Amino acid sequence: MITVRKYIWLSLPLAMIYFLHSRGIVKEITSHLMDGTFSVVDTIYFGLNGNSGGQRVFTASELKQYTSLESGLYLSILGQVFDVTKGEKHYGPSGSYHAFIGRDASLAFITGEFDEQGLTDDVSSLSVRQVKALDDWLQFYNENYVYKGKLYGRYYNLDGSPTTETDRVQEKVLLARKEKSLDDEQKRMFPPCNIEWNADTGTVLWCTKRSGGIDRDWVGVPRMLFESANKQAASRCACVQLDSKEYEENIAMLKEYDGCEKHATKCVLVMKKM
Repeated sequence: MITVRKYIWLSLPLAMIYFLHSRGIVKEITSHLMDGTFSVVDTIYFGLNGNSGGQRVFTASELKQYTSLESGLYLSILGQVFDVTKGEKHYGPSGSYHAFIGRDASLAFITGEFDEQGLTDDVSSLSVRQVKALDDWLQFYNENYVYKGKLYGRYYNLDGSPTTETDRVQEKVLLARKEKSLDDEQKRMFPPCNIEWNADTGTVLWCTKRSGGIDRDWVGVPRMLFESANKQAASRCACVQLDSKEYEENIAMLKEYDGCEKHATKCVLVMKKM
């Protein structure tokens, strides 16, 4: 009986060693020991995860291994990992986007800054519209490249569930979509003018039934449309229907151009001589 128990206890370490070898974890540990990036939690947990039937979750050190055509070219954006090897012209070692490979450099997609400070996954400094633009990049990768899993860290937990940071990003995306909807509605009410500049005559503004790319059954007249009623904020040229309810409700944000007739559909802004 004692002999049997002895063999059982001896078999357990052997079974564990076989298990680690079969999962490639021993090779992973050796690799990290050699490059100084060894982490017991990362290597063992993600070694198991990577070979399981569940969702793949990468560590930062594991993602760094996918930076060549031999291993594959992987990048992460907002914590989601994609294989972009087929785009080697852009993402390969000599490609203009190679700085994104093997890491999550979400911020640089918007800022275009590729130093170590810019190559970060921290996008808390971005406005809601910039975060929406970043989300558009994410959709681009989802549509054009192979999704491989998630990156453990700022945006996803060990089990692949989203962190509170992911929730914050999604809140900004939803807010940006709401703002875009409001912008689209404003452009429907006040379509952009046609604009042309000439060195001799100056700037010409005019309205048609299709100006601003918005089809309608009225023409309108050019007006300055401000972002707020104090008329100190930024403005754009808008085509306004003077007998409309929209005009009456937003008159405080509108202003006539100097030197232009009130009902003229075309206005020339004469350049002031120095």
